[in-house]
Amino acid sequence: MSRSLVLLLAALVLLLVVFLRVVYIKVVHGEEYQYRAEQQQLSSTDVIIPSLRGAIYDRDGNVLAESVRVYNVILDPQALIDAGESKQINTVETLMSVLKLTDENVIRKYFAQNYYEYRYLRLDQGRGISATQMEEIQAEIDAGRVVGVWFEEDEERTYVNNSLAANVIGFNGVYGIEQYYDEYLNGQSGRKMVVAGAGNSYIDEYVAAQDGYNLTTTINSKVQYEMEQTLQTGVAHTNAERGLAICMNCKTGEILGYALCPTFNLNNVNEIIGASEKYNKRHPDKNDPDYYPNIWNNWGISLTYEPGSTFKPIFAAAAMNEGAYTPDTIFVCNGTYQIYDAEVGEDQGHIHGTQTIREVIANSCNVAMSQISERIKTSKWLQYQDAFGLAQLTGIDLAGESGDSRDLIYISAEEAEKRGSTNDMGPFEKATTSFGQGFTLTPIQLVCAFSSVVNGGEYLKPYVVSQITDSNGNIVESHSKEILRYTVSEEVSKQMASCLQAVVLQGTGINAQVPGYSIGGKTGTAEQVGESGTYVDASYIVSFISFTPVEDPEIVLLVVLDRTDQDISSQAARLNGQIMEKILPALGKYPDPTLFQESISPNSVDVTSSVEGYNYLYGGGGYIQTDEGDDE
Repeated sequence: MSRSLVLLLAALVLLLVVFLRVVYIKVVHGEEYQYRAEQQQLSSTDVIIPSLRGAIYDRDGNVLAESVRVYNVILDPQALIDAGESKQINTVETLMSVLKLTDENVIRKYFAQNYYEYRYLRLDQGRGISATQMEEIQAEIDAGRVVGVWFEEDEERTYVNNSLAANVIGFNGVYGIEQYYDEYLNGQSGRKMVVAGAGNSYIDEYVAAQDGYNLTTTINSKVQYEMEQTLQTGVAHTNAERGLAICMNCKTGEILGYALCPTFNLNNVNEIIGASEKYNKRHPDKNDPDYYPNIWNNWGISLTYEPGSTFKPIFAAAAMNEGAYTPDTIFVCNGTYQIYDAEVGEDQGHIHGTQTIREVIANSCNVAMSQISERIKTSKWLQYQDAFGLAQLTGIDLAGESGDSRDLIYISAEEAEKRGSTNDMGPFEKATTSFGQGFTLTPIQLVCAFSSVVNGGEYLKPYVVSQITDSNGNIVESHSKEILRYTVSEEVSKQMASCLQAVVLQGTGINAQVPGYSIGGKTGTAEQVGESGTYVDASYIVSFISFTPVEDPEIVLLVVLDRTDQDISSQAARLNGQIMEKILPALGKYPDPTLFQESISPNSVDVTSSVEGYNYLYGGGGYIQTDEGDDE
């Protein structure tokens, strides 16, 4: 009895120890051991569901960029291995058929035992499949013929017109409006947690993605297409390295078209379009890390250059606005003009004689512009520089705008001293500024300043996006005309518009005439400034900026040909006219049969056959044309 009692007590003590140990494990390490046990049976994945990036439309609602929902095929090798041969065969055949695969081993390799522990493998050949393909496979899953297959959602960005407006749109969150409005376009990602257990069971936790906002742009796709096609032809025919064209509604600030050459395919950004022979010679190495970024970058808002004579009407308008001269003031050009110890001269020694401002602008006379510069106080002109936005960002809603450095322009002696710089404006610097030399700006800065000269004096903020809406079409934000400041009076604006019409009718911009339209404009030529800060021989930027109609300006168009061999801005004028003739009907502006029908269509003449230059002497009866070369 005593022995049996001892054994019983020993057994009870042992059981108590075991019980206490179980309690200890349960209380102290229970969660840890439970987690380990569950992980032996379950496998989980936490998948981020990308939101659909917002769509981008042109002004008429045509899609420029959109994102669509696609799917990635996910394999569960453990479920596939356990399914048996019959279902394995059906699964392989279905995937091969829907995914159009030719080698079944890309799937069968996952049937090997070394993949048994995996429950989540993304099939490379099943990335980005369409909803139709997904539904076709899902139907087989629902019917029980396909096992070990499920899907995760993904996004695919598509640019409907490939290269159209590429430098304006940008791609995948970089460059253009894609980068500028990235926060609006992005949306908010969702989340899907899939927990897979024994017996091919799944537990899902799903948080839907919130799609990004949509953008409606000011771009007219027809205008954009015509600008790009004509510009590419013009760049190739004039042996320019590259070209640019910007079309803006000068009444509102809307960018209607914006073309660069060369450009690229948004769906394959390494596919370059329109690269000229000269461009390829100067940039032969596509392995250069800057090669593609230089093309993706929008140099119309980032490159600064000397505008040349396209700046003359801007300076002339400021001086007229200050009462420095009147439309009847006479200026005398003898070919050169002395300013202290420096001399300003005309191209090839041209002598324009006596002129009013109308002839000064039509003849593009440097001497007369220098005389005008002496009639306006330096302090006043410095104020106009700020009013016209020199060395200031325009605020255009495109990524990468530059041109806001005071080093780009001449400044007051006081400011130069404070900055420790030497770019203070003296009499000679003011004279060279009057005809567009010695300082730099960006093409978009020129467009905005020039527009204020012809539109009645309103300096407008340029913009590319007019409206932002959510996925339900509700307006989140809208943009419209924004007057930043005023530059000149309406009367001065009308006077300058008339002078600029004379440039096209009888002056250096005669090649820009378009039958049936009243057009004004100004030629410009500038030498390239090299890395050393000096001018590069036989390397020019030629340009022409125009507007229509002269009576009530609405459309402004700037055309720039970069790194041409000759300083013949008449080629840029011809190209400007060719673009105008094509885009105006697309904008609902049709030719008036009573206007200038004696002029020929600019599109009937190759841009390279443009007249090389004109000199117009005013003699009582009108303009007398002489072929003495281009005068800039």
